[in-house]
Amino acid sequence: MQSVEGVLAITICDREGLVITSESKEDAGDEAVIGAIAAAVDSYIERIKREFSGETTFFNITTIGDKKFAYCSKGLQSILLTISDLTSSDTQLRVFSEHIAGKIELLLEGNENVSLEVPTIVKILSTTKDGKIPKGNFSTKLILVGNYKVGKTSLIMRFVENLFQESYHSTIGVEISKKDMELSEDTIINFAIWDIGGQITQMAPYRRRFYEGAQSALIIIDRTRPDNLKSIDIWHNEIKKYVGTDVDIILVGNKSDLIENIGISEDEIKDVADEKSFHYILTSAKTGENVHDAFLYIAYKFLESIS
Repeated sequence: MQSVEGVLAITICDREGLVITSESKEDAGDEAVIGAIAAAVDSYIERIKREFSGETTFFNITTIGDKKFAYCSKGLQSILLTISDLTSSDTQLRVFSEHIAGKIELLLEGNENVSLEVPTIVKILSTTKDGKIPKGNFSTKLILVGNYKVGKTSLIMRFVENLFQESYHSTIGVEISKKDMELSEDTIINFAIWDIGGQITQMAPYRRRFYEGAQSALIIIDRTRPDNLKSIDIWHNEIKKYVGTDVDIILVGNKSDLIENIGISEDEIKDVADEKSFHYILTSAKTGENVHDAFLYIAYKFLESIS
């Protein structure tokens, strides 16, 4: 509410329209805004049930008079409603809504240690200008690199299927997944995601062909293994050698849910990212925290490169 210009109030309700909590800005006129929230929930909950009841996630903006009503859900437990004036950017409303709605679901599921900080990547995404992204279906190749057991396969499974498996099978060579991400009604990104095996020495002679044609990369580290910081240089050098320097890279600190076992701090990750001019994000493949945001950032950066 404080981060997006023009936002007047927010409310969180369940899928039946029961309000869990709501809050408005002091200068928004509490009584009027709360009345608008009640009217909006009552008016649109039946529509939401009818149009989105079977969908795990959705986002919709409706403009009525001088107000925007943005509805967002990232799970089956809650709906986030944001009321704003017309100065609010649709892109900002969508990016922040999807991020916050995901955090709400994590909290309602009983997950502990959910970060309430908005990642820098999300703030950058929200500045994309409305209507400026190109229209059409676009294909891009994304590679995930990092040492074995950092969670590359788990991150991909969380993004593609929204699932997490406790059992672990090391990727040998490469595994390729596909996922379509809808950024708007007119813009779809077709991801080809290459999960590159993390055996640094054994697989090094064979990896060159896996890198070819990549337009972006995630370098994954396991925050519970301090030695992973040293691996960033190795993977970055391979990317530069086989792909070049004109590739968008995000440094991903995974397994952030394992608070008691964390051996790499956010400050350490930020220092490396700043040194190499990367952006970074902290994720948990297990809970899903910030996973969607990492791939969303890559999608927008790809569109920037072709527009």
